[in-house]
Amino acid sequence: MYPYILVSIALALLFAVSCHGAIRKRPGAFYALAILLVVGEVLYYSLGLRATAPQWVNTYIVNLFTRGTLPTALFMVVMYVGALDHRRPLVRKLLAIRGPLSIMACILTLGHNLMYGIRHFVMLFVAPETMRPTTLVAAILSLLMILLMIPLMVTSFSRVRRRMSAASWKRLQRLAYLFFGLIYAHVMVLFVPQFSHKYLDIILYTAIFGGYLVLRVSKALKVYEQKKASYLRCA
Repeated sequence: MYPYILVSIALALLFAVSCHGAIRKRPGAFYALAILLVVGEVLYYSLGLRATAPQWVNTYIVNLFTRGTLPTALFMVVMYVGALDHRRPLVRKLLAIRGPLSIMACILTLGHNLMYGIRHFVMLFVAPETMRPTTLVAAILSLLMILLMIPLMVTSFSRVRRRMSAASWKRLQRLAYLFFGLIYAHVMVLFVPQFSHKYLDIILYTAIFGGYLVLRVSKALKVYEQKKASYLRCA
């Protein structure tokens, strides 16, 4: 069983750390790269290259994109950067590119949805009764995630963010928590029915999202206690 999500997280972290400076200076170049990867993914399938390419290319490279694990791993980096202590050097370093990483993850996710949506989204609107229950639910969750992801992606661009008030931006970005939860739900809907050979993936995703939940709630409680103590000192 190939641990796609672990490999994807390692690649996402390596990319974020090694390209940190370049991403800060030229984020647009990396958005263009993400778009090119999506275009390449579409062409790879539409030209029938998957059928003629060596199996290892599909298994170890192409599937990281088509299965959506690489963009999901980028989202996980974004998640944990927001949940960890910002005073830590590595966290502070990645915090500076959290927006661009999120945008790249969104672009790659749209590519993933494009590949699967050609069939599943069409069936969802044309003949939902012909779909398997798990596929139907997964497609509905995907549409909900896209509806959440688009405004989150748009408002992650620095130019858009500067035009918004801090309160409005923070309020909208809180939708990210719901988005992250839907990612987990989407994965579980697809993997739980295949528990016999997806149990490792289920454990890994549950540990990753569960760990994030614990860290985020712990951080929120700590901030609340700090604000409460500050208020009492000023009262």
